[in-house]
Amino acid sequence: MPEPTTRAKSSHLPFLLVLALLPCLLSNSCASSRSARLAYAGKSLSPEAESAYQFLVYQDYLRQGNKEEAAKTLAALARVHPSPEVAVELANLQWGLNERETATKTLEDAARLFPNSRQLTFYLASAYQMRRMPEQAMAVLTQFVATHPGDAAALRELASLEGDAGQHKEALATLSRIPEADRDATTLYLMAKATAGLKKTDAAIALLRRAVAADSALMSAWSDLAALLEEKGDLAGAEDCYRRMLAQGEEASEVRARLVRVLIKQKKTAQALKSLDEEPADKSRMLDAISALLEAGHPKQARQVLAKLAAAIPGSPDLPFYQAVIAYEGEKKPKEALAILAQVTPDNPNYDKALGVRIQIASEIGDQDQAQSLVAEARKRYPDNKEFLALEAALLDRRGDTAAAAALLGKAVADAPDDTDLLYRYGVALEKLKRRDEARVVMEKIVAKDPTNPDALNYLGYSMAEEGRDLDKALDMIRTALAKEPDNPFFLDSLAWTLYKLERYQEALAAMDRAMGHQIKDAVIWEHYGDIAAAAGRKDTARKAYRTALELGPENPGDVKKKLGAL
Repeated sequence: MPEPTTRAKSSHLPFLLVLALLPCLLSNSCASSRSARLAYAGKSLSPEAESAYQFLVYQDYLRQGNKEEAAKTLAALARVHPSPEVAVELANLQWGLNERETATKTLEDAARLFPNSRQLTFYLASAYQMRRMPEQAMAVLTQFVATHPGDAAALRELASLEGDAGQHKEALATLSRIPEADRDATTLYLMAKATAGLKKTDAAIALLRRAVAADSALMSAWSDLAALLEEKGDLAGAEDCYRRMLAQGEEASEVRARLVRVLIKQKKTAQALKSLDEEPADKSRMLDAISALLEAGHPKQARQVLAKLAAAIPGSPDLPFYQAVIAYEGEKKPKEALAILAQVTPDNPNYDKALGVRIQIASEIGDQDQAQSLVAEARKRYPDNKEFLALEAALLDRRGDTAAAAALLGKAVADAPDDTDLLYRYGVALEKLKRRDEARVVMEKIVAKDPTNPDALNYLGYSMAEEGRDLDKALDMIRTALAKEPDNPFFLDSLAWTLYKLERYQEALAAMDRAMGHQIKDAVIWEHYGDIAAAAGRKDTARKAYRTALELGPENPGDVKKKLGAL
């Protein structure tokens, strides 16, 4: 809630009283304000004059920086002469003093006295929202629009909260109550957000185009329009949106970063680099460009950007990491990346990060001795860092000692029972040891602590699908996981497999096609693809899937060969 604003009330004061109080208003001294108050303490003032006088006393306390006394004065005024304006002023002041519950109660009490005040309603809803009480915020606005059905501003506020809560259908219904002729750019924008939330991308794009046509300065609408166009693969359209935003003076660094990324995706590398040069060096934007260039297979240009970054921030302790990323991810030179990171000394504030990356690279290239040596150093130097404990467990598992990894993680979980990341790693280790009942209990603990944890939900949903039980519940769990990570290929495989078990083969195939777009190298998933494609009548696809599964080395090659032969 913002700091309180000072509002002049002199128009409501008797002229002589204004003159008498003028020294108080022009001075910050306690003496002058005290003398003015004493001078009028015994006088009999009209209720209106007394109210105005107390408000000036309140303002004087504010000028002195004495917010506590200011709040007391204004609270007393609110009790004797309540009004929406005074309640809002008092709540703002209480909020600034970090008295959030008191501020909320001030607004609640005033809202009961003045139920038709839109200002009070909006402030109270905002207070609830900032205190993470969205249901109460929506209830306040719902009650207000019930008695003010034509208040477009209130309908927009309610729809915005509904959209934030994921209630997209309800938000769209609320906004639809605003007559077509009264739907301004903000209304159209909120309708587009709700429509996009319902996965109706084309309709959302059409609404966003109407919104920016109605108000070309509505940057949030341009941004969402660009994002949806990117999602649909219309990179040229997205580029046009970002350029329009920049042309109107949009200064957000993220906009130029997204423009650069879109240009790189369109293979307009030279334009992307030129765009970077048009603005002062910005670390986050240049790092994003390096990442985009590496993803597009342009390590040489990534090094050019890094050189510019190094010139802009010479001696930065972060530079070795970017150099290592280019060597490892872009140029596929893991040993060079290791050599670069080995030059990072313990006095570097990011030495722990350097150790972590070195451990992972050494492990991935098969240098387990180096990885183990680095883990030992990391565990000794940073004994409380759970990431290094997890890396040690991963090394044990990679060496085939999953039991030791589970024991290590089990001890860590006993010491930190609320750490959902450690719990998940422990559950996976138990699963690998075929201790599935124990693994399920661990995953259920995670969901009890974090009902939207995507990894645990996917594990439980997939397990239920494998066992053929509670398939509708399994489907809900997996879809909740996908809401967090919509492009996760393993989650998509779980979704497809559950739909397959429900004999919804065409839906399963569509989900699996999306998963396969991520170039997965997992024999189980390819076998699933074969089973689903065969059930959906796509025998050629099924044959290719089974052959790929055999090339990747499934646990049951005989079974896969039988399926292939039966096509």
